[in-house]
Amino acid sequence: MKPLPFTLQAQVDPLVGEANQAMQAGQWARAEELASRALAIAPHSYEARQIRALAPLHAGRATDALPHAELLVERFPTDPFAHNTYGAVLQVLGRTEKAIKAFRKSVSLAPQHPISWLNLALLHADHGQMEEALEPAREAARRAPGSADAARVAAQCELEVGDLGASIDAFARLESIASPPDRWRFVRSIAWPPVVDSREQIAMRVSQVDRALDDLIARPASIGDPLHEIGMTGFYMAYQGFDDTQTQKKIAHAYRLASPGLEWRAPHVRRGRPGAGKIRVGIVSRHMNNHTIGKLNIGIAQKLDRNRFEVIVMRPPCEPDFLAAAFDECADAVVTLPFDLAAARQAVAHAEPDVLFYPDIGMDIFTYYLAFARLARVQFTTWGHPVTTGIPNVDYYLSTRHAEPPGAQGFYSERLVEMESPPSFYYRPRPPSSFDIRAHLGVGPDERVYASTQTLYKIHPDFDDALVEILRRDRRGRVVLIASPRAGWNEKLRRRFERAGPDVASRIHLMPAVSLPDYLAALGTADALLDTFHFGGGCSSYESFGMSAPVVTLPGERMRARITAALYARMGQSRWVASSVDGFVNLALELANASDAQKQAWKREIAGGAGAFLENDAVIREYEEFIATAVAAGAAS
Repeated sequence: MKPLPFTLQAQVDPLVGEANQAMQAGQWARAEELASRALAIAPHSYEARQIRALAPLHAGRATDALPHAELLVERFPTDPFAHNTYGAVLQVLGRTEKAIKAFRKSVSLAPQHPISWLNLALLHADHGQMEEALEPAREAARRAPGSADAARVAAQCELEVGDLGASIDAFARLESIASPPDRWRFVRSIAWPPVVDSREQIAMRVSQVDRALDDLIARPASIGDPLHEIGMTGFYMAYQGFDDTQTQKKIAHAYRLASPGLEWRAPHVRRGRPGAGKIRVGIVSRHMNNHTIGKLNIGIAQKLDRNRFEVIVMRPPCEPDFLAAAFDECADAVVTLPFDLAAARQAVAHAEPDVLFYPDIGMDIFTYYLAFARLARVQFTTWGHPVTTGIPNVDYYLSTRHAEPPGAQGFYSERLVEMESPPSFYYRPRPPSSFDIRAHLGVGPDERVYASTQTLYKIHPDFDDALVEILRRDRRGRVVLIASPRAGWNEKLRRRFERAGPDVASRIHLMPAVSLPDYLAALGTADALLDTFHFGGGCSSYESFGMSAPVVTLPGERMRARITAALYARMGQSRWVASSVDGFVNLALELANASDAQKQAWKREIAGGAGAFLENDAVIREYEEFIATAVAAGAAS
C-alpha cells in the first residue's frame, strides 16, 4: 500500500497519537472519536483502523467494532495484529470457531509474538477445551516469561491435562511476577491434578502439599476474596487413597488465617431461637438440579414434615431442568444467592434459618467458602462429597453406621452422626431404554463386559492393576469405562493402562457418555459392574441396584469407599463384597462368567432387597429426629 502524502500524514499522526493516549487512559469514546477523524482523512490508516476497532470493543460494543476489524484483515491480510484484533472481536461476539481461526492465522504469520498464542489459549480454556489450550499456553508462557496471564493459563492447563511439575513451576513463577503473590502461593500449595500419572506421583504430591500447608499456616497468606482470587478446594485429593483428614483440616485452617472474614456471623444466630414455630431448614447447594446431588436430596427436600419444618432452597443460579423445578416447587421459599460471598451471606442471614444443610461441601467452591460462616445455629453436611470439610462452623456430618469403620470419628472435623439409614432418599430410576452395551461395543456372544461407570478421576492406579488382572484371567473379557469430555484425562488413563498391562490394554475401552436411559440399560446388560477402589460409587450404586444389577465392591478404610457395601448391608447381603483385591478379581470373574439363569437369580435377590434404601421414608424420619434434636441442643447452648 502506498504511503500517505506527507501533508495527509502530518494531519493523521497527531490524531492517532492522541487516540493512543486516550486508549491508555481508558477513554474509549474519546479514542474512537479521534480515530474516526483520522480515518476521514486517511481511510487506509492501519493505526487509526486498529483503534477504531479496539475502542468500541473495550467499551463493550463488539458489534460496532466488527466492521472495522473486518476491514483490518481485508486491507492488511499479512499483518498478525490485524488478525489478532479480529479474533478478539469475534470471541466477544461468541463466534468461537471463527475466532480460533483468526488467532491461528495470527500465530502462523508471527509465531514469535506471544499475544495471539495467549488469546488462543484463553479462548480454548474459557470453553473448557484444556487440551486445545495446552500447546498455545505453553508457547505464550515460553515467549513471554514475564507475563502473568501467560503463566496463569499455562499453569491451569498443565494441571488439568498436562504435566503436574510444569504446573507447579508455573504457579511458583506467578508468585514472583504477579500481584498479589499470596494468591499464587496458596493455589500452588493445594493444586492437584484431576487424573494422576502414578502412585509415585500421589506420594510425591502428598508430601509437597503437606509442607506447603504447614508453611501457609506458619506464614499466613492474605486473601481478600478467596472465591475470586483462589477458587480451589481440596476436591481431587479425596480420590487418591490416602487419609486426607488432616490435609482438609489444614486447608480450612489456612483459609481461615488468610481470610478471617470468611467466618462472618449472622446477627440472628446471636439471638435465642423462639421456642415455638416451625424449624427453618435452609438447603444450600449449587447442584439442586439434574445432578448427582439433586438426585440424592430431592426426596429430603420434598418429604420433611411441613408441620414441623419450613424448607428454604438456597442456591446460586443453576441450569433450569425438571429437578431444579421440583426443588422450587416443593420449597416453602427459594433464595437465589449472588455469586459474591458477602452478598450471599447477607441473603442467607436475611432468611434467618435455624438450620443449614450443605449436601456437598467441597464439591463446589462457592458453597465451600460459604460454609465457613456461621449463618445458622446448626450447620451440617453429608456424603454428597464424602469427605470431612475441616471447617469448624460445620457442626455435624451425617452418615450411616453401615458405611463407617470402627473409630470413624477420627476421620471427621465435624461431629459424626451414624444413622441407621443411608443419608439419602433416592427415587427408583426411570425405566431404561433398549440400549445394549454389548451390541453398542460390537462384543461377541462369547465375550464378557466388565463395566465401571465412575468418573475418571475415581480410577486409582491400584484399580488399574485389578482391571489388568481380570483381563489376564479372562481372555474373552473387555473392560468398559465412561470416557471424559476432557480428552487429556482419557489419554492419561490410556498411558497408565499401557504401563500396567501392555498385553491387555487394548481391551480396555473408554466409551463416550450416553443418555440416562441408555446408561441405565447399560447397567443391566453388562456382565459385571465393578466399584472403584478408595472412592467408590454413590449415586451410581443406587442406580445399579435400582436396575437390579449386582456391583462387585472392595470396601476401603474410609466411608467414601464403603457406600456400596453399606447399601448391601441394608439389604442384608454381602455376596459381592470382597475382602481383598484378589477376592475382588475372583468375584468379578464369577459374576461375569455365570450362566444367564444364575445371573437372573442374583438380580432377583438385588431387586428384593433394594427397597431397604430406595424410596424408603425411614431416612426422612431420621433426618427429622436429628434436626429437631440438634436445634434443641443448639438452642440450649
